[in-house]
Amino acid sequence: MVWRILSPLLRHNKRLSEGWDQRWLKSPLPRADLWLQAASAGEAYLAREIVGTLTPPAAVRVLVTTNTRQGLDILSRPPSNHQASSPGISISARYFPFDHPAHMTSAIATVRPRLVGLLETELWPGLLAACRATKTPALMINGRINPSSLRGYRVWPALWRTVAPDRILAISPGDAGRFGRLFPDTPISVMQNIKFDQWAQQVGKTDGTPLSRYFTSDPLLAVFGSIRQEEENAVQQMVVRIHSRKPGAVIAIFPRHMSRLERWRNYLKRQNFPWCDRSRLDGNVPPGHIILWDTFGELRDAYKLAATAFVGGSLAPLGGQNFLEPLGCGVVPVIGPSWYNFAWVGEQIFMDKLVYRTTGWKSAADTMVRSLSNPVSRTDILKRVRQYAGRHTGGTRQACRVIESYLQKPGGDNAGRLKKRKG
Repeated sequence: MVWRILSPLLRHNKRLSEGWDQRWLKSPLPRADLWLQAASAGEAYLAREIVGTLTPPAAVRVLVTTNTRQGLDILSRPPSNHQASSPGISISARYFPFDHPAHMTSAIATVRPRLVGLLETELWPGLLAACRATKTPALMINGRINPSSLRGYRVWPALWRTVAPDRILAISPGDAGRFGRLFPDTPISVMQNIKFDQWAQQVGKTDGTPLSRYFTSDPLLAVFGSIRQEEENAVQQMVVRIHSRKPGAVIAIFPRHMSRLERWRNYLKRQNFPWCDRSRLDGNVPPGHIILWDTFGELRDAYKLAATAFVGGSLAPLGGQNFLEPLGCGVVPVIGPSWYNFAWVGEQIFMDKLVYRTTGWKSAADTMVRSLSNPVSRTDILKRVRQYAGRHTGGTRQACRVIESYLQKPGGDNAGRLKKRKG
């Protein structure tokens, strides 16, 4: 009844209307041995890592579903060299069906997977119930669940116990403990986070950047990356402090959203800073200038040249942007106190002094000034980063071993079991 009422409303939602026939199974899903569900872009990248690492003993059909257009675009891209899947693997990408119990029962009957893999925090009760009804194993991969989410799920604990997955691979002991409170009878083990494997592949790729023609061979460059609207006032105070204490440093400002450019232009004009838009750069940037980045896709190239970098989303309670990106380019990043979006990285990275975590804009600015005054060799930083990454990689292979163990088991006719159960 609820789904019949909601259907017309969902049809007018721009995001959900994309792939409408696939979401309602008007366009049937293909048969597959392995069904991976990847909610959006981040999980889609994880799915690509897994599929590219699988080495099944026999031919395997893989279906990867996602809830978003961005996720589908990522899944539809040709694989990179390290993601080139085994010749025996065929892959299909589709939108994830609405989690209506009847739809999921029909989906399982059509796909007939030997294993369903749910990436990260993918608790879909309709799909899990259909897996239970057909005795299709359900595996949570790279599983994570924060305390707030756990409280929400535990409002209805009996429901989740009746649709519990068969096994959970959690990314930390803390996540494993929280999953254990929700699914007390489910086997749970800890794995390395697959995201470390993704990041490790990019560490040290610092050769060649088209931006080098605008800077001296060893620029004193301070980058402010992915600055969010909620922290602009604090970052502006950082810019003033750094500019006054290191007047020769070049400062590059990358707003997270281009809609904020005009506000930044007005601010720089009021302050009488020497500045220009990135699109107007022509020749070498003079010392002490500020560059407002008004073009897409060059933040990583800027990190490759930076002596210091502040990563945004961390001075306001926004959870932080990706501080691993500048670190992989050989610069120790500076962040504010908010970094919960990357809590999966853990505390060790701060203890190893590979990321500087600060308490506010003053301490963040002063940390950047120290890095500008005493720059550390990029080669030395990358050596430490590779050592750190080497201790945290291997999650993809861990997950694939478990997946392959399920795929090696004799397969059955899930749809036949369901029909028999109904009869």
